Amino acid sequence: MPSTKQAYAFDTNGDVRWYSTRYNSHIFKELNNGNLLYLTKESNAAKTYNVLLETDYLGKIYQRYDDFFSSSNAANEAGTSEGETTVVHHDGIELPSGNLLLTVNDGSTYIEDTMIEINRKTGEIEKTIDLKAILPKSFYETYDSTSREDGKIDWFHQNSVAYDETDNSIIISGRHQDTIMKIAYDTSEIKWIIGDSSTWPQSYQKYFLAGEVKASGGQHAAIILPDQDGNAETIDLMFYDNNISVTRGDEETSENYSEARQVRINETDQTIEEVWNFGEALGTDYFTKIIGSARYLKDTGNRLVDFGYRDNGQTSSIMEVTSDGDTVFNVDLTDFPASAWAYRAERFALYNDQWNYQLD
Repeated sequence: MPSTKQAYAFDTNGDVRWYSTRYNSHIFKELNNGNLLYLTKESNAAKTYNVLLETDYLGKIYQRYDDFFSSSNAANEAGTSEGETTVVHHDGIELPSGNLLLTVNDGSTYIEDTMIEINRKTGEIEKTIDLKAILPKSFYETYDSTSREDGKIDWFHQNSVAYDETDNSIIISGRHQDTIMKIAYDTSEIKWIIGDSSTWPQSYQKYFLAGEVKASGGQHAAIILPDQDGNAETIDLMFYDNNISVTRGDEETSENYSEARQVRINETDQTIEEVWNFGEALGTDYFTKIIGSARYLKDTGNRLVDFGYRDNGQTSSIMEVTSDGDTVFNVDLTDFPASAWAYRAERFALYNDQWNYQLD
């Protein structure tokens, strides 16, 4: 899926098999019923991505959510006062209840640090999670690692959320804090944190996982993998590590390479180890300072890695690699419209098993 403009799909031969004439930004997810969760605008010429749709691959709309998407809450991803803006900025997922959990801007000076749960049927907001109520005040009140022309403070920059059904919790990624963390969904209590603990207040030290694992930098798209080791006490997490130290990433390796990483967390012992990675050997040629994703392909055990912002945004490279690091698919996307680089790459069936169409 692109960061903006037209979403499209191509097969292993590189042939385009599907595309949408309705512009999309960031949110492009298959729901359990086989439909798509699709963020778009009133029209392609409109300025703000503030219309969230449940639609099928043929464009039929089943649900539309926009009543609570005030344009006054919108912000430009690049931090400027001009150009396209969005309210739902990076991710949206379907919860077990069928409701939707979305990363949004709340209309304050601080952006990209709030989540809302909306009722799938009514569109009403049922829950709000404000990360400012969970993390240290100093992180947002004195944040200066990045700046924006519009004066907004993007101190956390949440770019993904994943739900863990085993303990009713969510795992979130904050690019500008170089941090991945797990919190209880009902109470927002922190369960663990991955990152460099050295600059965190003492009261948060107990949440950091123990283990010799390099701090990520500006990471994206943290997801939970299917069980990998048959141990109920562990969880495997995969994410795309851009490896650019924004606030507290690894300074020694920052900007030398980007990589997909898989870590194994023992939630009983509160420990972490790295069990797989891919990208370091590719060096600076595949370094991507923004966007990117890593996905686990359950049918083969392969990983699909999106180096989305190569050559300063001129190229997006998508590679499928085996657990041994062998490349079995490699494609470069080029000549796309401005800002339409590959935000994430997903492998979907051309026709999913929920489709049921009849020709009269």
